[in-house]
Amino acid sequence: MFDWFRARALSTVIGVLVLVGAASGPAALYLAVTDDEPVAGPQLDVPDVRVGVAGQFAALFVASWLRGEELSFFNPTLGSEDSGLLVERVGPVRTTERGSGLFDVVVAADLVEFVSGSEEQFRPVGLRFYAVGVAASDNGDLTVLGPPGVVAGPDAAPPVPPVVDDLQRPTTPELAPLTETLNGFFAAYLTGVGDVRLFNSPDSEIEAVQPPPFGRAELFELGWSPVPGIDDPSIRLARVTVDGISPSGRQRLEYSLVMAERDRRWEVSQVLHAPVVLRKGDAE
Repeated sequence: MFDWFRARALSTVIGVLVLVGAASGPAALYLAVTDDEPVAGPQLDVPDVRVGVAGQFAALFVASWLRGEELSFFNPTLGSEDSGLLVERVGPVRTTERGSGLFDVVVAADLVEFVSGSEEQFRPVGLRFYAVGVAASDNGDLTVLGPPGVVAGPDAAPPVPPVVDDLQRPTTPELAPLTETLNGFFAAYLTGVGDVRLFNSPDSEIEAVQPPPFGRAELFELGWSPVPGIDDPSIRLARVTVDGISPSGRQRLEYSLVMAERDRRWEVSQVLHAPVVLRKGDAE
């Protein structure tokens, strides 16, 4: 039972890390299959997905530990007692890799305590921070190394670089080839219309999201720039704002991709795990 739950939890967290936005378009009308030899597309270095998974795993552990729940899923040697605190919200705020498969995680927990004999009965405690050690095996199994410790809150993160503010509606003629690829790709990727492989670089392993989360998707805004450190005009970094539309409503999302030009058409080489920050003036 624990192995099944562990697999489901890891699958869910990894899925969150890789979900990206959507756009619609005439997928079936674009990109004829060619007989060209496969050309390796660019791949950017991205953080080990285990970093995010370890953070979420540590947050689940802290919540269970505070509630006095069974902890054998996290480490068979650990036990806990009810802390008397109610967990309102919990989440990782910093994850640091200390070595191969070893992570230090700081988890923030928003807590409420029960006050016996009080008219209000419940009193906010506020945020407390807990340090947790996590080990990850090569096959993805995670283990908490021991009970958490209460620590001071981490320093605030430094300000992020300014985000490009000249994203534009994808209607200009010079953006037409890129827009056409993105429309077809995201229609296949998130709505199931068309084959996502028709829009990928030959070596790309991108697969469509199943089941499709949207019935329709629309490209809203687009910006692109050179890839930092790569002096090649046929390789670009695209930042896309899209609307995913389902019977329950509309979601506006923003994601980044590595694009490669081949045979005068653009292909999706990589969907990044998280949006990149484009400095003002970099986008075209």
